[in-house]
Amino acid sequence: MRILLVRPAASGGLAAHVDHELALLTAAGREVSEAPVRIGERPRLAGDLRTVRTLRAAMDGSPAPVTVHAHGLRAGALSALAVRGRRGRRLVVTLHNRTVGRRATRAVGAGLLRIVARGADTVLAVSPDLAEAARRAGAREVRHAVIPAPEPVAPGDRTVSGASEESLPTAPARTGDGPRLGRLEILVIARLAPQKGLGDLLDVAALLREGPPARIRIAGEGPLHQELAARIRAEHLPVELLGRRSDVPALLAAADLVVSAAHWEGQPVSLQEALQAGRAIVATDAGGTRWVTGDAAALVPVGDVPALAAAITALADPAARDAAEAASRRRARDLPTAEDLLAQLDEVLVPGPQHW
Repeated sequence: MRILLVRPAASGGLAAHVDHELALLTAAGREVSEAPVRIGERPRLAGDLRTVRTLRAAMDGSPAPVTVHAHGLRAGALSALAVRGRRGRRLVVTLHNRTVGRRATRAVGAGLLRIVARGADTVLAVSPDLAEAARRAGAREVRHAVIPAPEPVAPGDRTVSGASEESLPTAPARTGDGPRLGRLEILVIARLAPQKGLGDLLDVAALLREGPPARIRIAGEGPLHQELAARIRAEHLPVELLGRRSDVPALLAAADLVVSAAHWEGQPVSLQEALQAGRAIVATDAGGTRWVTGDAAALVPVGDVPALAAAITALADPAARDAAEAASRRRARDLPTAEDLLAQLDEVLVPGPQHW
Protein backbone atom coordinates (compact mmCIF):
# COMPACT_ATOMS: atom_id res chain seq x y z
CA MET A 1 0.00 0.00 0.00
CA ARG A 2 1.32 3.44 -0.95
CA ILE A 3 1.20 6.57 1.24
CA LEU A 4 1.25 9.95 -0.49
CA LEU A 5 2.17 12.95 1.69
CA VAL A 6 0.82 16.37 0.73
CA ARG A 7 2.40 19.31 2.52
CA PRO A 8 1.70 23.05 2.33
CA ALA A 9 4.39 25.64 1.67
CA ALA A 10 5.14 26.06 5.37
CA SER A 11 8.11 26.22 7.69
CA GLY A 12 8.68 25.89 11.40
CA GLY A 13 6.87 23.28 13.44
CA LEU A 14 4.52 22.13 10.67
CA ALA A 15 7.36 21.44 8.24
CA ALA A 16 9.38 19.73 10.96
CA HIS A 17 6.43 17.47 11.79
CA VAL A 18 5.98 16.42 8.15
CA ASP A 19 9.72 15.76 7.90
CA HIS A 20 9.50 13.65 11.06
CA GLU A 21 6.55 11.66 9.68
CA LEU A 22 8.31 11.03 6.39
CA ALA A 23 11.46 9.84 8.16
CA LEU A 24 9.53 7.54 10.52
CA LEU A 25 7.47 5.94 7.77
CA THR A 26 10.51 5.45 5.56
CA ALA A 27 12.56 3.90 8.37
CA ALA A 28 9.64 1.57 9.17
CA GLY A 29 9.61 0.29 5.58
CA ARG A 30 6.34 1.88 4.50
CA GLU A 31 5.97 2.81 0.84
CA VAL A 32 5.74 6.58 1.19
CA SER A 33 6.48 9.54 -1.07
CA GLU A 34 5.73 13.24 -1.26
CA ALA A 35 3.23 14.54 -3.79
CA PRO A 36 4.93 16.70 -6.45
CA VAL A 37 2.89 19.80 -5.58
CA ARG A 38 3.48 23.08 -3.78
CA ILE A 39 0.42 24.47 -2.04
CA GLY A 40 0.60 28.15 -1.13
CA GLU A 41 -1.22 29.93 1.66
CA ARG A 42 -3.71 31.74 -0.59
CA PRO A 43 -6.21 30.39 -3.14
CA ARG A 44 -5.18 30.67 -6.79
CA LEU A 45 -7.79 29.17 -9.12
CA ALA A 46 -5.49 28.12 -11.95
CA GLY A 47 -2.78 26.89 -9.62
CA ASP A 48 -5.26 25.02 -7.41
CA LEU A 49 -6.79 23.27 -10.44
CA ARG A 50 -3.31 22.18 -11.52
CA THR A 51 -2.67 20.88 -8.00
CA VAL A 52 -5.83 18.76 -8.07
CA ARG A 53 -4.91 17.33 -11.49
CA THR A 54 -1.36 16.59 -10.33
CA LEU A 55 -2.61 14.84 -7.20
CA ARG A 56 -5.01 12.73 -9.26
CA ALA A 57 -2.22 11.76 -11.62
CA ALA A 58 0.04 10.83 -8.68
CA MET A 59 -2.71 8.62 -7.23
CA ASP A 60 -3.70 7.07 -10.53
CA GLY A 61 -0.09 6.21 -11.28
CA SER A 62 -0.09 3.68 -8.43
CA PRO A 63 -2.28 0.62 -7.99
CA ALA A 64 -4.83 0.82 -5.21
CA PRO A 65 -4.90 1.10 -2.29
CA VAL A 66 -3.39 4.54 -1.78
CA THR A 67 -3.68 6.70 1.36
CA VAL A 68 -3.24 10.43 0.93
CA HIS A 69 -2.09 12.24 4.08
CA ALA A 70 -2.53 16.00 3.70
CA HIS A 71 -1.25 18.50 6.25
CA GLY A 72 -3.07 21.79 6.66
CA LEU A 73 -6.49 23.08 5.66
CA ARG A 74 -5.83 24.04 2.03
CA ALA A 75 -3.77 20.94 1.33
CA GLY A 76 -6.57 18.88 2.87
CA ALA A 77 -9.31 20.54 0.81
CA LEU A 78 -7.45 20.17 -2.49
CA SER A 79 -6.65 16.56 -1.65
CA ALA A 80 -10.33 15.94 -0.87
CA LEU A 81 -11.25 17.21 -4.32
CA ALA A 82 -8.56 15.01 -5.87
CA VAL A 83 -9.71 11.76 -4.20
CA ARG A 84 -13.42 12.37 -4.78
CA GLY A 85 -15.01 9.48 -6.68
CA ARG A 86 -11.84 7.35 -6.75
CA ARG A 87 -12.12 3.87 -5.31
CA GLY A 88 -9.25 2.47 -3.26
CA ARG A 89 -8.14 5.95 -2.21
CA ARG A 90 -8.21 6.98 1.45
CA LEU A 91 -7.72 10.51 2.78
CA VAL A 92 -6.35 11.54 6.16
CA VAL A 93 -6.01 15.25 6.93
CA THR A 94 -4.07 16.79 9.83
CA LEU A 95 -5.34 20.24 10.82
CA HIS A 96 -2.49 22.34 12.21
CA ASN A 97 -3.79 25.91 12.44
CA ARG A 98 -6.90 27.94 13.07
CA THR A 99 -8.14 30.28 10.33
CA VAL A 100 -7.83 33.88 11.51
CA GLY A 101 -8.24 37.25 9.83
CA ARG A 102 -11.05 39.22 8.31
CA ARG A 103 -14.59 37.89 7.92
CA ALA A 104 -13.98 36.96 4.29
CA THR A 105 -10.86 35.00 5.22
CA ARG A 106 -12.71 33.14 7.96
CA ALA A 107 -15.57 32.39 5.58
CA VAL A 108 -13.16 30.85 3.06
CA GLY A 109 -11.63 28.82 5.88
CA ALA A 110 -15.05 27.54 6.92
CA GLY A 111 -15.78 26.49 3.35
CA LEU A 112 -12.48 24.65 3.07
CA LEU A 113 -13.15 22.90 6.37
CA ARG A 114 -16.50 21.64 5.07
CA ILE A 115 -14.75 20.18 2.02
CA VAL A 116 -12.20 18.48 4.29
CA ALA A 117 -14.89 17.16 6.66
CA ARG A 118 -16.92 15.64 3.83
CA GLY A 119 -13.94 14.19 1.98
CA ALA A 120 -11.61 12.91 4.69
CA ASP A 121 -11.85 9.43 6.15
CA THR A 122 -10.04 10.66 9.27
CA VAL A 123 -9.21 14.14 10.56
CA LEU A 124 -6.32 14.53 13.01
CA ALA A 125 -6.51 17.77 15.01
CA VAL A 126 -3.60 19.30 16.92
CA SER A 127 -5.83 21.13 19.42
CA PRO A 128 -9.27 20.74 21.03
CA ASP A 129 -10.79 23.72 19.21
CA LEU A 130 -9.73 22.37 15.82
CA ALA A 131 -11.19 18.98 16.71
CA GLU A 132 -14.51 20.54 17.70
CA ALA A 133 -14.61 22.65 14.53
CA ALA A 134 -14.04 19.54 12.40
CA ARG A 135 -16.85 17.70 14.18
CA ARG A 136 -19.23 20.64 13.69
CA ALA A 137 -18.34 20.67 9.99
CA GLY A 138 -19.42 17.01 9.75
CA ALA A 139 -16.15 15.07 9.86
CA ARG A 140 -16.76 11.32 10.15
CA GLU A 141 -13.82 10.54 12.43
CA VAL A 142 -11.79 13.07 14.40
CA ARG A 143 -8.75 12.16 16.51
CA HIS A 144 -6.20 13.93 18.65
CA ALA A 145 -3.04 14.27 16.51
CA VAL A 146 0.15 12.93 18.08
CA ILE A 147 2.83 15.64 17.81
CA PRO A 148 6.01 14.56 19.61
CA ALA A 149 8.90 16.89 20.33
CA PRO A 150 12.41 15.98 19.21
CA GLU A 151 14.21 13.55 21.48
CA PRO A 152 15.91 15.37 24.40
CA VAL A 153 19.60 16.05 23.78
CA ALA A 154 22.47 17.58 25.69
CA PRO A 155 22.69 21.40 25.63
CA GLY A 156 24.28 22.65 22.44
CA ASP A 157 23.94 19.36 20.56
CA ARG A 158 20.73 19.99 18.62
CA THR A 159 20.30 22.37 15.71
CA VAL A 160 16.81 23.83 15.51
CA SER A 161 15.25 23.48 12.04
CA GLY A 162 16.13 26.53 9.99
CA ALA A 163 18.51 27.91 12.59
CA SER A 164 21.47 29.94 11.48
CA GLU A 165 24.95 28.48 11.87
CA GLU A 166 26.83 31.62 12.82
CA SER A 167 28.77 31.85 16.06
CA LEU A 168 26.35 32.24 18.94
CA PRO A 169 26.85 33.79 22.36
CA THR A 170 26.95 31.24 25.13
CA ALA A 171 23.94 30.99 27.42
CA PRO A 172 24.87 31.75 31.03
CA ALA A 173 25.10 28.89 33.49
CA ARG A 174 22.09 28.41 35.75
CA THR A 175 22.48 28.14 39.47
CA GLY A 176 20.43 25.66 41.45
CA ASP A 177 19.25 27.94 44.28
CA GLY A 178 17.46 30.79 42.60
CA PRO A 179 17.81 33.49 39.93
CA ARG A 180 21.33 34.53 39.06
CA LEU A 181 22.39 37.76 40.77
CA GLY A 182 18.82 38.19 42.03
CA ARG A 183 17.42 38.44 38.47
CA LEU A 184 14.75 36.08 37.14
CA GLU A 185 15.81 34.75 33.74
CA ILE A 186 12.76 34.18 31.51
CA LEU A 187 12.98 32.41 28.16
CA VAL A 188 10.44 32.62 25.34
CA ILE A 189 10.81 30.43 22.24
CA ALA A 190 8.52 31.77 19.56
CA ARG A 191 8.25 32.99 16.01
CA LEU A 192 7.87 36.76 16.04
CA ALA A 193 4.34 36.66 14.66
CA PRO A 194 0.93 37.96 15.86
CA GLN A 195 -0.25 34.49 16.93
CA LYS A 196 2.43 34.38 19.64
CA GLY A 197 1.04 37.27 21.71
CA LEU A 198 4.36 39.08 21.91
CA GLY A 199 2.72 42.48 22.29
CA ASP A 200 1.13 41.14 25.47
CA LEU A 201 4.53 39.86 26.52
CA LEU A 202 6.02 43.36 26.27
CA ASP A 203 3.12 44.64 28.39
CA VAL A 204 4.08 41.96 30.92
CA ALA A 205 7.69 43.12 30.81
CA ALA A 206 6.56 46.65 31.70
CA LEU A 207 4.61 45.31 34.69
CA LEU A 208 7.55 43.17 35.83
CA ARG A 209 9.64 46.30 36.34
CA GLU A 210 7.50 46.90 39.45
CA GLY A 211 8.48 43.55 41.01
CA PRO A 212 11.56 41.35 41.39
CA PRO A 213 14.28 42.02 38.78
CA ALA A 214 13.64 39.98 35.64
CA ARG A 215 14.92 39.70 32.08
CA ILE A 216 12.97 38.22 29.17
CA ARG A 217 14.94 36.64 26.30
CA ILE A 218 13.03 35.76 23.11
CA ALA A 219 14.55 33.15 20.79
CA GLY A 220 13.06 33.32 17.31
CA GLU A 221 12.58 35.57 14.34
CA GLY A 222 9.66 36.71 12.22
CA PRO A 223 7.78 39.63 10.70
CA LEU A 224 7.29 41.54 13.98
CA HIS A 225 11.01 41.89 14.73
CA GLN A 226 11.34 45.57 13.88
CA GLU A 227 8.10 46.53 15.62
CA LEU A 228 9.04 44.69 18.80
CA ALA A 229 12.62 46.00 18.77
CA ALA A 230 11.40 49.58 18.39
CA ARG A 231 9.05 49.26 21.33
CA ILE A 232 11.69 47.62 23.51
CA ARG A 233 14.04 50.54 22.82
CA ALA A 234 11.41 53.24 23.25
CA GLU A 235 10.11 51.87 26.56
CA HIS A 236 13.48 50.60 27.87
CA LEU A 237 11.96 47.18 28.51
CA PRO A 238 14.04 44.36 30.04
CA VAL A 239 13.62 42.25 26.91
CA GLU A 240 16.29 40.86 24.58
CA LEU A 241 15.55 39.59 21.07
CA LEU A 242 17.96 36.73 20.41
CA GLY A 243 16.97 35.96 16.81
CA ARG A 244 17.23 32.44 15.46
CA ARG A 245 19.22 30.15 17.70
CA SER A 246 20.79 26.75 17.29
CA ASP A 247 21.46 26.34 21.03
CA VAL A 248 17.93 26.13 22.41
CA PRO A 249 18.85 23.31 24.85
CA ALA A 250 21.56 25.55 26.33
CA LEU A 251 19.13 28.45 26.59
CA LEU A 252 16.65 26.21 28.39
CA ALA A 253 19.35 25.01 30.76
CA ALA A 254 20.18 28.64 31.62
CA ALA A 255 16.59 29.82 32.14
CA ASP A 256 14.69 30.03 35.41
CA LEU A 257 11.36 29.65 33.67
CA VAL A 258 9.80 29.44 30.21
CA VAL A 259 6.86 31.62 29.19
CA SER A 260 4.35 31.49 26.34
CA ALA A 261 1.95 34.40 25.78
CA ALA A 262 0.45 32.85 22.62
CA HIS A 263 -3.04 33.74 21.45
CA TRP A 264 -3.29 30.33 19.78
CA GLU A 265 -1.13 27.22 19.68
CA GLY A 266 -1.36 23.69 18.37
CA GLN A 267 0.81 21.43 20.53
CA PRO A 268 3.82 23.70 21.09
CA VAL A 269 7.06 21.80 20.71
CA SER A 270 8.90 24.53 22.63
CA LEU A 271 6.85 23.76 25.75
CA GLN A 272 7.47 20.04 25.31
CA GLU A 273 11.19 20.85 25.26
CA ALA A 274 10.77 23.00 28.37
CA LEU A 275 9.08 20.09 30.15
CA GLN A 276 11.87 17.73 29.10
CA ALA A 277 14.43 20.23 30.40
CA GLY A 278 12.61 20.45 33.75
CA ARG A 279 11.91 24.17 33.54
CA ALA A 280 9.04 25.94 35.28
CA ILE A 281 6.40 27.10 32.79
CA VAL A 282 3.89 29.94 32.64
CA ALA A 283 1.63 29.96 29.56
CA THR A 284 -1.67 31.15 28.20
CA ASP A 285 -4.36 28.47 28.00
CA ALA A 286 -4.37 28.65 24.20
CA GLY A 287 -5.33 25.94 21.69
CA GLY A 288 -3.61 22.66 22.50
CA THR A 289 -1.26 24.07 25.16
CA ARG A 290 -3.11 22.26 27.96
CA TRP A 291 -2.82 19.01 25.97
CA VAL A 292 0.95 19.44 26.20
CA THR A 293 1.48 20.75 29.73
CA GLY A 294 -1.30 19.01 31.66
CA ASP A 295 -1.16 20.37 35.22
CA ALA A 296 2.60 21.07 35.06
CA ALA A 297 2.26 24.71 33.93
CA ALA A 298 0.69 27.81 35.42
CA LEU A 299 -1.96 28.51 32.77
CA VAL A 300 -3.69 31.90 32.50
CA PRO A 301 -6.42 33.19 30.16
CA VAL A 302 -5.33 34.32 26.70
CA GLY A 303 -4.67 38.05 26.62
CA ASP A 304 -4.77 38.50 30.42
CA VAL A 305 -1.57 40.50 30.92
CA PRO A 306 -1.91 41.08 34.70
CA ALA A 307 -2.53 37.35 35.29
CA LEU A 308 0.50 36.44 33.19
CA ALA A 309 2.69 38.91 35.09
CA ALA A 310 1.38 37.65 38.45
CA ALA A 311 2.07 34.00 37.55
CA ILE A 312 5.63 34.90 36.54
CA THR A 313 6.20 36.92 39.72
CA ALA A 314 4.97 33.99 41.84
CA LEU A 315 7.73 31.83 40.35
CA ALA A 316 10.41 34.24 41.53
CA ASP A 317 10.06 32.33 44.81
CA PRO A 318 12.63 29.47 44.74
CA ALA A 319 10.33 27.02 46.53
CA ALA A 320 7.48 27.64 44.07
CA ARG A 321 9.88 27.27 41.17
CA ASP A 322 11.30 24.01 42.56
CA ALA A 323 7.78 22.59 42.77
CA ALA A 324 7.01 23.71 39.22
CA GLU A 325 10.22 22.15 37.92
CA ALA A 326 9.39 18.84 39.58
CA ALA A 327 5.93 18.95 37.97
CA SER A 328 7.54 19.54 34.57
CA ARG A 329 9.83 16.55 34.96
CA ARG A 330 6.86 14.34 35.90
CA ARG A 331 4.83 15.57 32.94
CA ALA A 332 7.75 15.02 30.56
CA ARG A 333 7.54 11.28 31.23
CA ASP A 334 4.02 11.25 29.72
CA LEU A 335 4.78 13.21 26.54
CA PRO A 336 4.21 11.45 23.21
CA THR A 337 7.18 9.79 21.54
CA ALA A 338 8.18 8.99 17.98
CA GLU A 339 6.90 5.44 18.61
CA ASP A 340 3.49 6.87 19.56
CA LEU A 341 3.40 8.88 16.33
CA LEU A 342 4.31 5.87 14.20
CA ALA A 343 1.63 3.80 15.92
CA GLN A 344 -1.01 6.42 15.11
CA LEU A 345 0.19 6.73 11.52
CA ASP A 346 0.02 2.98 11.02
CA GLU A 347 -3.49 2.92 12.47
CA VAL A 348 -4.95 5.69 10.29
CA LEU A 349 -2.82 5.40 7.15
CA VAL A 350 -2.56 1.61 6.91
CA PRO A 351 -5.98 0.42 8.16
CA GLY A 352 -7.50 -3.00 7.74
CA PRO A 353 -9.33 -4.05 4.54
CA GLN A 354 -12.73 -3.15 6.03
CA HIS A 355 -11.85 0.53 5.62
CA TRP A 356 -11.48 0.36 1.84
